[in-house]
Amino acid sequence: MVRILGGKAKGVPLKVPASARPSPVRLRKALFDYLRLRYPRRGRFLDLYAGSGAVGLEAASEGFEATLVEKDREAVALLKENARRAGLAVRIVPLPVETFLLEARARGERYTLAFMAPPYAQDLAEAFQALLQSGLVERGGLYILQHPKDLYLPIGERRVYGENALTLVEV
Repeated sequence: MVRILGGKAKGVPLKVPASARPSPVRLRKALFDYLRLRYPRRGRFLDLYAGSGAVGLEAASEGFEATLVEKDREAVALLKENARRAGLAVRIVPLPVETFLLEARARGERYTLAFMAPPYAQDLAEAFQALLQSGLVERGGLYILQHPKDLYLPIGERRVYGENALTLVEV
C-alpha cells in the first residue's frame, strides 16, 4: 500500500495505476526530509511522469504548489481521485511530458523543483537532458531524476537508496 508520508495528508492511501512504479518509501522519505530543510518556504514543484502521484502529492502535502504531468488516462483518473481523497489542491496536466515541456517553456512557467521518474525502459539520460534544456527551474532550484542505481550521469549530485538513485542538479 502506497501512502503519503508527511504533511497535512500524512497517512492517506494512494491508488496506483497498472502503468505506475511508485517511488519507494525510503527514497521519498529521504527526498522530502532534504527538501523540507532546503526549501523552508517551499515553492513550485513539478512532478513529471506522475503515475500514482506518490511524489507530487507528497510535495503538495508538504506545502509545495504542485503540478503533476501524466499522459496515461487511467493514471490521470486515479491522480484526480487520490488528490481529492487527500484533500490536496494540485494541477494535473494530462499530456505527454515532451509536449508539456515545450508548452510550459513557451508560456514561461518556472518551478523551484522539477522531479522526473520516467519509465526505466526509456532512455533516462536523454529524458533528463530534455528536462534540463527546458529551463523550467528557477535559480536556486533543483532538477531531480529518479533512476536505477546502476545508471551514472556525469552531472549533479548522486544519492543511492536501495536499488534506486537520485541525481540532483542545482540551477
